[in-house]
Amino acid sequence: MAEALEMGGYAVIGRLGIGGMAEVYQACALPTTQRSPGEPEEVVLKRLHPSFRADANYVKAFVDEAKLTVRLRHPNIVRTFRLFKAGQDYLMVQELVSGRTLAFMQGLLMKVGTAMPPDASCYIAWCVLKALDYIHRAKLGENGANIVHRDINPTNILLSVQGDVKLTDFGVAEVEGVMQGEAGALRGTVPYMSPEQVLGHQVDARSDLYAVGVILWELLANRRLYGVEGTSDAELMHRVRDARAPLLSSLGLGLPEPAVQAVRKAVFADKARRFQTAAEFIKALEVVAQRAGWPLSVEALRPLLGG
Repeated sequence: MAEALEMGGYAVIGRLGIGGMAEVYQACALPTTQRSPGEPEEVVLKRLHPSFRADANYVKAFVDEAKLTVRLRHPNIVRTFRLFKAGQDYLMVQELVSGRTLAFMQGLLMKVGTAMPPDASCYIAWCVLKALDYIHRAKLGENGANIVHRDINPTNILLSVQGDVKLTDFGVAEVEGVMQGEAGALRGTVPYMSPEQVLGHQVDARSDLYAVGVILWELLANRRLYGVEGTSDAELMHRVRDARAPLLSSLGLGLPEPAVQAVRKAVFADKARRFQTAAEFIKALEVVAQRAGWPLSVEALRPLLGG
């Protein structure tokens, strides 16, 4: 491969992907590398793209993300072990999750015309909400600032081969008074943004919960809600702003009514009518699972894992 085989004391195995400001590599610590406590030998290296090294705003965003995520410890959040600089490179060492993104799995299922099993859909959403409950309750800094992820979407949800569900990529996260972007800046993934987010208004935890609602709607319906192929950017923005999600019961899917109502509440345009906390949304999904006889455990993912 064209990239250097060694990077900051890690042997690079291969590049896993590239995002807006960073490249992600699978790597293995060299015998002489001093690892952080709990850091395994094989990890993910997230590197600020070389073209952004001289841009103070990008460097700050990368460093801020690392400083935030290194403090987060939850089984449903990809762990960050440390941030360091090697030569000109800014590097983040993260947990390696062997598996696929939810976006990949969705795309695969849509191609073959097979819906995600409803119990698996419910379990995935429940796991993401567990992660959000943790970060929304976490308080950072002296003033106890609140955290909002701002970019909950299927690409940022990882499904491991063991059945773990993990949230990642806090690159546009907002910590009140600590990490904030430009006022009115559109940051996130448009089809999963809340109406207030796409309008450039102030967001809070309810925007993250709205995004989970959109993801759950799509998993249960086996189709895109707003990000339909061929939709212009302007039309997409209008659809997201208006937030007119069809009731799942209107699609003839035979879903339990509690599931239909839980998703309906999650995707209201008016944030005052949505679930107000992740804990409230979690409780609703637990009621859905109990009444439908769905397991809220890795058992729900067995068909996807080949088990």
